[in-house]
Amino acid sequence: MLRTKNIRNIVAATALFLSFGMVSATAQGNFRPTGAPLTIEAMMKDYNVWGARISPDGKHIAALAGVPGQNPIVRVWDTDDMSKAPLQFGSRTMRFVNLSFIKNDRLFLGTAQPVEQGHNSDWIFSSAISNLDGSKIEAISNEAAENTRDEDRIINVTVFNRLPLDPENILVQVSKFSGTEIVKVNLRSGASRRYFRSGDNESVEWDDNQGVIRVKNRLDFSNGVYNVKYYLRLGENNWHELTGLQQSINDRYTLSVQHVSNDNKTIWVITDKDTNYAVLKKFDVATNTFSETFAQNTEFDLTSASFGSAADEYAQNADPLRDFCWGGPSEECQYSDPVDIRINALLERALPNRNITFAVRNNGANVIVAATAPNVPTTYYLLKNERQLIKIGSMLEGWDNRNLGPAEWVNYPARDGLQIPSVLTLPPGYNKERDGRIPLVVLPHGGPWARDDMDFDGSYWPQMFATRGFAVLQPNYRGSEGLGKVLWKAGDKEWGGKMQDDNDDGARWLVEQGIADPNRMMLYGYSYGGFAGAAAATRSGGASQGLWQCAISGAPAIDLVRISNDWGSSRIQRIVQGVTVAGWNPADHYADVKVPWLIVHGTYDHQADIQHSRDAAARMRSQNPSAMFKFIQIPRMSHTLTEMLPEHKQQLMASILDWTANNCGNISATFDDAEATSIARRMNR
Repeated sequence: MLRTKNIRNIVAATALFLSFGMVSATAQGNFRPTGAPLTIEAMMKDYNVWGARISPDGKHIAALAGVPGQNPIVRVWDTDDMSKAPLQFGSRTMRFVNLSFIKNDRLFLGTAQPVEQGHNSDWIFSSAISNLDGSKIEAISNEAAENTRDEDRIINVTVFNRLPLDPENILVQVSKFSGTEIVKVNLRSGASRRYFRSGDNESVEWDDNQGVIRVKNRLDFSNGVYNVKYYLRLGENNWHELTGLQQSINDRYTLSVQHVSNDNKTIWVITDKDTNYAVLKKFDVATNTFSETFAQNTEFDLTSASFGSAADEYAQNADPLRDFCWGGPSEECQYSDPVDIRINALLERALPNRNITFAVRNNGANVIVAATAPNVPTTYYLLKNERQLIKIGSMLEGWDNRNLGPAEWVNYPARDGLQIPSVLTLPPGYNKERDGRIPLVVLPHGGPWARDDMDFDGSYWPQMFATRGFAVLQPNYRGSEGLGKVLWKAGDKEWGGKMQDDNDDGARWLVEQGIADPNRMMLYGYSYGGFAGAAAATRSGGASQGLWQCAISGAPAIDLVRISNDWGSSRIQRIVQGVTVAGWNPADHYADVKVPWLIVHGTYDHQADIQHSRDAAARMRSQNPSAMFKFIQIPRMSHTLTEMLPEHKQQLMASILDWTANNCGNISATFDDAEATSIARRMNR
C-alpha cells in the first residue's frame, strides 16, 4: 500500500526564522543565496523520472521519463537485476502523462494531445494498454463493446479495478457526455462488455478486489433538498438502503467509505460529520448507526485507511485495519502491520528529513519508495530484501537540499484570530540574524478547494523564487480544503474579502518576524491564485494599499459574476460549490489598480476561461490606461501542468521572472534575471 511518513523539521537551520532578534539595517538588500538560481532551462523540461510504479508480483518497476525534444517515454526495470538497462519505449503521436500496472505484464497508459478545434481547441485525453516493451500498444475504447451507449463520444477512460485476482480481465471506467459506465475488458482477446452502468444520479462508492460493487450512492431530490442516499449490495439485485449514512449535499461534510468487511456487517467510513477534523468510524449495518471514533488525529483530517496485511494484501483471509493516514504538513500514517512498521523505520533511518511513500510487494522482499521534501525533488528507490536501497531516479537530477531552499510549516493569525497553516520557504543559506530582511513572494494555491503541503512542489515556483533570494509564503487561506471543516467553510462567500485578507496578513506577519522587507513584497498566484493576484492588484488602491510592489495573475478567473454563470449544466456543482463563490469582485475595481499587474494565460484554457483575462485586459485599457499593466497570451497552453509543453513552461516562468525583475517597484531595484528577460523579450514580442 502507498503510505507516507512526514519528517517535520526539514532542516534544523529553518528554526532561525522563529526567533525575534533585531535585524541589522546594513544587511538589508545585501543577501545573496548560496548556490545558483534554479534555471528556466531546468524547470521547463519534462521531469527526469516520475510516476514510478511496481508490478503486483514485484518483478518490474515502470516509470515515465523525460527526453529532450520528444514526448515522454516509458522505462521498465527488472527488479531481479537493476544493473541492466531498462526497457524503454515512446510514441511520436501520444504524450504519456501517467501509468500504472494492471497486470504483471501489462501497463495502463494515460495519454494527452493538444488538438486544434477552433474556439474549442484543447487537450484531448485518452488511454492505452501496453505490454512491457511497448511492442503492442492498444488504445482503450468501448466503441466495440456490446450493449453500450454509442450516441456520443468518450471524454476519458480510466482504470476502475485491475481485478488483481483475475489474470485476464480488468474493469475500466468510461466517461461519456451521456454518463459513466464500467466495461470489462479481456486483455487476451480484446473483447469488452458492459459490466455496470450507473444512472445519471448514481455513482459507485466502493468495490472489492473481485470487482463486486458493494456500496453505491444515489442523489435524490425531494422537498427542495438534494440528499445523497447510500446502498449496500446484499445480493445480485438486492440493494439495502443505509439510512444512517444519508446526507444533504448542502451540509458539506466528508463521508468516504474506506472498506466493507468481508462479512458485510461493518462499513468503515472517514467522516467529519460531527467533528472539525475527519475521523475514522465504524458503521454497523445491522443497527444502522456509527460507532464512537475509532481513529483520529487531533490536528489534521484523516485521509485514508487500508485493510489486510503485507502477507494478505487483498484481504482474502481476514480484513484487519492495516493503517490509517492523515493530511498533516505532508501525509503521515500509523501502521499496524509488522512488515510495514519495520520497513517504515528502516526508511526513516536511510532517508532522513524526507517524506516517505512506499508500496510493499512479496511481504517486504520488494518495496518501491518515493522520497520527497520541499527542497528534495521526488526521488524513487527500490528496497530489496530490506537490505539494499537502489536509486531509480529523481524528477529533477542535480538539485536537492544542498542547493535548494529549506521550508517549514508555520501557522500565523489572521486579523480575526483564525490560524492560517502555511508553508514558508527560505533561500538556501539564509540566516535572519545575519542577513536581515529579504523580498517576499506570497504564493496562494489554486482551487480554492485545495491545499499546499510539505512535499516538493512540481510547479517549481517556490524554489524558483527561493533560489533567487526571496522568501516564499504559501498560505492555506480560509477556503482551503483538507485542514479542517472550520477553515474550509470560513471561505464561503469571501472571495476577494477575508480570503484575500489572509494573504495580506501573512505578508504583514512575516514583516513582524523580521524576515520580509515591507518595501519589497509581491503576490503571484495561478488559477484561483490568479484571482488572488487580481484581487491584490485591484485592492492596491484600497484595502491592500501600500502592501504590494506588484501582482502577477497566472490563468486567473477574475469576474465573480462570470464565475457564477460558468457552472453551466452542472446543477450539483453549482449547489455545492457555486453558492460559496461570492464576495468582493475585482472586475468592478479595475480603475483602482495602483501597482504593476501582469496577467499570463494560455489560449487553450477552458478551465479558468481565458475570456476572463481578455475582458480584464480590454477594461484595463479603457478604465485605467495609465496603469502599468500587461496581458500575455501563451499559444496552445491549457490550464494544468499536465497540459503544458516545455515551451509553455518556459514562456510562463520567463514572463513571471521578467516582470519581477523589470516592473515590480522596489523589488526590481535589487533583483535582476538576465536569462528570463532574454527569453521573455524573444517570446512575448
